[in-house]
Amino acid sequence: MIGFCLSDPHPDRAGDGSPIRTLSAARFYGRYRLVDFMLSNMVNSKIFSIAMILNSHYQSLIEHIGMGKEWDLARKSGGVTFFPPYYADERRSVNSELDGPLQRAAVFLSEKKEDYVVLADSSVVYNMNYRTAFEAHRKSGADVTAIYTKKSIMPGERENTVVFTISEEGQVTGIGQAPLNTDTINVSLGAYIMHKRTFIQLTAGERNCGMFRFSRVLLADALERLNVQAYEFKGYSAHICSVETFFHYNLDVLDIDKRNSLFDFEGRRIFTNIWDSLPTKYGKQADIKNSIVADGCRIEGTVINSVICRNVKIAAGAVVKNCVLQDDTIVENGASLDCIITDRSVKISENRKMIGYRTYPVYIERGRVI
Repeated sequence: MIGFCLSDPHPDRAGDGSPIRTLSAARFYGRYRLVDFMLSNMVNSKIFSIAMILNSHYQSLIEHIGMGKEWDLARKSGGVTFFPPYYADERRSVNSELDGPLQRAAVFLSEKKEDYVVLADSSVVYNMNYRTAFEAHRKSGADVTAIYTKKSIMPGERENTVVFTISEEGQVTGIGQAPLNTDTINVSLGAYIMHKRTFIQLTAGERNCGMFRFSRVLLADALERLNVQAYEFKGYSAHICSVETFFHYNLDVLDIDKRNSLFDFEGRRIFTNIWDSLPTKYGKQADIKNSIVADGCRIEGTVINSVICRNVKIAAGAVVKNCVLQDDTIVENGASLDCIITDRSVKISENRKMIGYRTYPVYIERGRVI
């Protein structure tokens, strides 16, 4: 099988609120990026040839993945291949039909010896072995197998959530938006298994295509002529598609049962880029409760129910509650934060007090001094 990752479904609104990085590169649970889960699922399923269709603001993503060494993708044969867009002016080249990254990737795909494609969305977090879904796909004789989970969603997820209507025989008969006031629905994980010929036919004529368009438009329009079977995933999953979902799901995995269902589940590890940094140092007055603190930090104040990324400094007398503080954030003495998201290199000055709300967290842009 070949791994295929379409461009971010919402590149203009990264999960952590930042316009400077693509959604795939948004941070999750202290030391990870969203793309780590998709790549780890691929390599844990023995898929070592992966195509990444890029959209915009992708420099941070390329720097994070690099040659793919941490995911065992630094190979002579296979590995990870990036397909960025070509931004041309009004003067079109003679090969303009191949300017789109998806069309160039289709040529790449047609030249591979593998017959099947696992299409995955890097904005959805879960831990899964695609081989089990692939075996179900072959036995069913389906044209496409759509992987989904049964769960309730946040109000902020509804607009960007793809929902399946599934018959008693397990066939997907409808693809649409989540209805209002529904407790448990069939939520797409943005993961599909199909023959590469089927994928090329579905995306023919598309210069670029996000997972949202693939699901809600291309695949939905083909339901009458294709046999699309559903495969249920029963583990933990999180779809990061807005500032609210980024905040909610980062704190959600502080729950030990959800965390165990996501990290190292059934022996499948989640890999990420390794940093050579010092261990976190805790001061004598440090008070840490129900929080995750990454390496390289210096914690001397109080941290409650929060996710603290790498190289964060929290001074004595500072109180951080229900927050997601990203790399190199500094919280000075006497500052108080509640329901706050900071981007990289944010500084909270002495005695500043900032309060958001669980359903409406306050986001502070990269490099800001408050």
